[in-house]
Amino acid sequence: MTSTIETDNQIHLHRFKNEPPHASYIAGFIDGDGCIFIRKITDGYQSGIQISQSRTNVLQVFLYHFGGSITSSKNRNNKTENIMNDENTYIHKYNVRNEYNLLIRSNEYQVLLEYLNNSFIIKEKQYNCLYKFNKLTNLPNKYEEKNELYKMCSENNIKTTIIESNLYKLNIEYIAGLFDAEGCLFINKNKFTCFNISIAQKNHPQILYEIVNYLGFGKVYNFNYQIYKKSDCLKFIQLVKSHLIVKYNQAIAFEIFLQTNDNNIKEQMYTICNREKHEIELFTDLNKNDNGKEGYLDVLRLRNIKEQFCKEIHNKQVYKNKSAKMTGEGNHNYGKTFSEETKRKMSISIRKAKGGVSDEIIIQVRKMISDNYKNIDIQQTLTLPRHTITRIKNGEIICSYEEKKERKSLTQEQVNLSKRKITSDDIIFIIEKFIDKWKPMQILDYFIEHNKNNITIDIIKNIKRNLTSGKSVIYKSEERYNYYLELLKQFTETNI
Repeated sequence: MTSTIETDNQIHLHRFKNEPPHASYIAGFIDGDGCIFIRKITDGYQSGIQISQSRTNVLQVFLYHFGGSITSSKNRNNKTENIMNDENTYIHKYNVRNEYNLLIRSNEYQVLLEYLNNSFIIKEKQYNCLYKFNKLTNLPNKYEEKNELYKMCSENNIKTTIIESNLYKLNIEYIAGLFDAEGCLFINKNKFTCFNISIAQKNHPQILYEIVNYLGFGKVYNFNYQIYKKSDCLKFIQLVKSHLIVKYNQAIAFEIFLQTNDNNIKEQMYTICNREKHEIELFTDLNKNDNGKEGYLDVLRLRNIKEQFCKEIHNKQVYKNKSAKMTGEGNHNYGKTFSEETKRKMSISIRKAKGGVSDEIIIQVRKMISDNYKNIDIQQTLTLPRHTITRIKNGEIICSYEEKKERKSLTQEQVNLSKRKITSDDIIFIIEKFIDKWKPMQILDYFIEHNKNNITIDIIKNIKRNLTSGKSVIYKSEERYNYYLELLKQFTETNI
């Protein structure tokens, strides 16, 4: 393995160290390059999730957060000829690359199964079979149920049909995952004006048509989703780039290639794209027990701590109730004090298990919030998960010497408003443009031009979906509610 590949693998692992890739990205990747299986063996069954790739960067990221082991298929380099290119890296003479497999078996895949719930589009049926099979793993006398799930999973692996209702799950993250697994960035070496982006999906072309509808550009030809227009290629890269792993470097080079008129730079970017497609990785750190899956092991430790403390709290609660009946008020108060102290210890222990959100960090986050820093700026500065910052902001994570304040329950409307990422004026504008027959990508382009990068294609499409299904997107408590009702009537009339 070249030092370049090794360094690149570490860069991607660091990118996703605090949080795993989006669940939809992983589901899209598995739908493209993965296998969910239940197999019969002599003394029972084998089950698991397997992902194959010629680069291990994505496999190492998945391994870190969800466990498993990386193994190598037959090493073709021992029997075939390699040549060295201009960058002193090895490229196979006949374009044959090593293949590596991440295998997550039944003793580890529960964390990944829970994370990917309701994310698959193509392999949803296989996922459901494995999820149910996992529940039966340690139960006796379940042969018939297991055998039925084995048959269903095997049949769907032979011939899978997409459940039409699953197509609503399509989002940018899923498209990025499918593209990382099955996509291609092509530049014609002899004619730099000839280039395209494509995603292949021979067995399930309907998902390609859904991508066309979702993005509003590109076309499907010969079982490939294809983009040829320069501006659409740039849009596509801007949408998926932050989620990519396997094709991350290619996407950056391709983007620079499209944006420059300097032929020397174009030549350099073509070389990077071509090298990324053909360079051979010699991955040697295979099957080293728990090495490389520290994030997954942290999750298991955290779950174990939660289970232990929840059990302790439950046992003390039972003891407290029994004591109260026997001895009255005194023991009741003692039980209450002990329960609160146990909860405080539990909070500190869980915090330590997560890698330590110290009192100093909590105070620093609060200071940055009061100084109007955005969550993403705090995340990058302090290297904290985004959800941790949100929990500190909401008072769910507090200093060890503090007591949690009792939070007032919010109405559903208040909850929805607190989660809203854009202003009501932006929502009104989007509805107005839908009435004027603007497409979602046209609306997104407008916001991008006006430096409103917090608005995504998903937000725009969700607004239209809610309007169509009759869900409110503006509430009575908001100033422009009456105008919204007028627009809603116009929208309904224009979409009959």
